[in-house]
Amino acid sequence: MTDQAAVLREMKRDPVRFPVSVPDGDTPAVVVGSGKGGVGKSIAAVSFAAALAAAGQRVLLVDGDQNLGNLHVLLGVRPPLTPEALLHEELSPADLVVPVAERLFLMPADSGTDAVQRLGPTDRARLQRRVSGIFREYDIVIVDSAAGLDSALRCAALHATRLVVLTMPEPTALTDAYALIKVVHGHLPRLPMDVVVNRVRSAEEGDRAYDKLRAAAARFLGRPLDFLGAIPEDLAMRDVASDPARLIQPGRGTEAQRAFAVLAERFMHRQAVTTSRG
Repeated sequence: MTDQAAVLREMKRDPVRFPVSVPDGDTPAVVVGSGKGGVGKSIAAVSFAAALAAAGQRVLLVDGDQNLGNLHVLLGVRPPLTPEALLHEELSPADLVVPVAERLFLMPADSGTDAVQRLGPTDRARLQRRVSGIFREYDIVIVDSAAGLDSALRCAALHATRLVVLTMPEPTALTDAYALIKVVHGHLPRLPMDVVVNRVRSAEEGDRAYDKLRAAAARFLGRPLDFLGAIPEDLAMRDVASDPARLIQPGRGTEAQRAFAVLAERFMHRQAVTTSRG
């Protein structure tokens, strides 16, 4: 896992890579992050995006893993271009977007190349601004960040309106989830955060895991955390993950997929309430 102190030092050295403010655009941009790998983050991001699309939202799913992108594999699509192509000004970010299903679109990432990673901070920020420039064409954007602190923070710092922290009800996952919350809060203290507890054996297990994170965030950071919900342990998701057609049909899928559909409805309700208050 990326060392927290190293990430904080990098933020201070590189203000271009980690912008201080969060632009308040019209389109909600939700970053799905986790403190560690292996908690089902990418499957969760796809399931959440598919559920929102099925509910009538025009959704852009963004692969935030800059050199190990795999959402195009999960979704069974072949991107014609990769973000590296956007270094050429004659191309538009819209040229990279791949239709996946009705109202669901994918902005893929490179896989097996470090071209984007080798960019300097100014060029990388310019590239990310070009990508985020098309967010307004969608009702909502879901960004699947790479596992770990650095990637989630980088994604959250660019046009994010909310961070969804995905964790599991086990000590190591909760510890790493809190590390992510702490680092993002240190740089973006006003960014709203939701917690989703994945692979729970009971509703009570999800509540207990959330309560631990909520109590730690309140005591040590002085900030609230919202609980979006829990996803049940579902062995059938192993088969779903290898079948793109089933993966993008959450309402008619497994118990876990139906739970993601409920979370999507809950999110849209909260978003509508927030918008009306604003």
